Amino acid sequence: MSGLLTLGRAAAPIASGSRAFSVSAVACKVKGEKAKKAVTGLRKKQGTSFGAKGKGAARSPSALIKAGGLNLRTTLGKDAPDLTDLMQLYPEALVPMNAGAPATFPRATYEHFKTFGLDKRIATEFANGGLPASVIRQATLDLTGTLNAAKGNSSKDARILLTGPRGSGKSMLMLQAAAYALEAGWIVLYVPQASKWLDSSSQYEYNEADKMFHQTETSQQLLTKLAAVNKAQLAKVTLSEAVKVGSETFAAGSKLADIVALGAKEERLAVPALAATVDVLSKQTAVPVLLAVDEMHALFRTSQFRAPDYTRLEPYNLSVSSLVLDLLTGRKAFGAGAVIGALSYSNTEWPVSDTLLYGVGQPTVHPVHAYTTHDEVHLANAKSGIKTVEVPLGMTGKEAAAMFEVWTRKGWATNSADDVFLGALNAASGNPREMARGWLQSHQAHV
Repeated sequence: MSGLLTLGRAAAPIASGSRAFSVSAVACKVKGEKAKKAVTGLRKKQGTSFGAKGKGAARSPSALIKAGGLNLRTTLGKDAPDLTDLMQLYPEALVPMNAGAPATFPRATYEHFKTFGLDKRIATEFANGGLPASVIRQATLDLTGTLNAAKGNSSKDARILLTGPRGSGKSMLMLQAAAYALEAGWIVLYVPQASKWLDSSSQYEYNEADKMFHQTETSQQLLTKLAAVNKAQLAKVTLSEAVKVGSETFAAGSKLADIVALGAKEERLAVPALAATVDVLSKQTAVPVLLAVDEMHALFRTSQFRAPDYTRLEPYNLSVSSLVLDLLTGRKAFGAGAVIGALSYSNTEWPVSDTLLYGVGQPTVHPVHAYTTHDEVHLANAKSGIKTVEVPLGMTGKEAAAMFEVWTRKGWATNSADDVFLGALNAASGNPREMARGWLQSHQAHV
């Protein structure tokens, strides 16, 4: 997306298909001294390098770059497209008649997502080309409908794992569900990369009382984000009984926001404050809660943290991942709300384990037989009654057309001809990521 050079429609024919653009020069027959003078004059005019700045007037951001008779236009030099005519992703827009329509994320919701953090690919896409946008799919309507039905029930009845092929849009679907919950007044905690909890990049220490390795830094970060995004909703939740967090005691009737603020401020109290927050949310039904965790499969693999004897720790030995596993498996539950996890095949350092796939009834990467070894705890967690939701491999024709409309309006595919759209749709079987790859890499999409 960024740095993409597109060719003007009046450009000369391209000689090579292996590059984004090529420059053809007109051969001129100049004899003797005339040839030397022509070459010398050309060198002085062009400078010594492609990126060198010559003397003279400053280059306008929207100016065309001329090379060998071709007019090259960079998408970064254009003004952001106006997408304000598109509908916004509010709960009232998520109705059957809008299936297959493009929609932008509300500005406040997008700011909340930036607070939580975003997947690198999605963050890059949202940061360029004007307002962040997506397509309302039938899968979007189905998932948000499930959330709407769960808002008055225990999250134990709404434990969902998004499955599906690579590039089918699981992460975007989770974002849409989180956007729906935020705009509907839920308390939302969105985690873009669960693998970050387990890659040994944060502090941890063993706690003898809990027989658990405490992740103080990660707990504090989660509480900080929870407080920043859900300030108004947390203020609506009061304690039904006194709660003790370390040496601090909160009387009945106190605000849950006070406990969250304490954990966000005091790192040493972050772990018990996070646990107390979940306990309080499990006893109230006034405000529904959504926990949305991408890369949830990472919690079913051995972590990169190590015990004092240098053995690697399992996620259920670590405080944050253990707490999330309790919510996913139903050992703990919010009084009202849902827990959504998603598989991700993008991070090859954390592949989806056969134990998880086998436990939730999905096809495994390797054959599973009587002699296959599984971690018993991971297998039991996977078999705890988690509902799988299969995201289709490809979009419908209407959904894909809406995605192509967004891409052409953002300038990522400047040629809006039908054959460009249909070529990528057929080649990728409607898979969103592969269609995007085709539009980015296809010369036809940019001339």
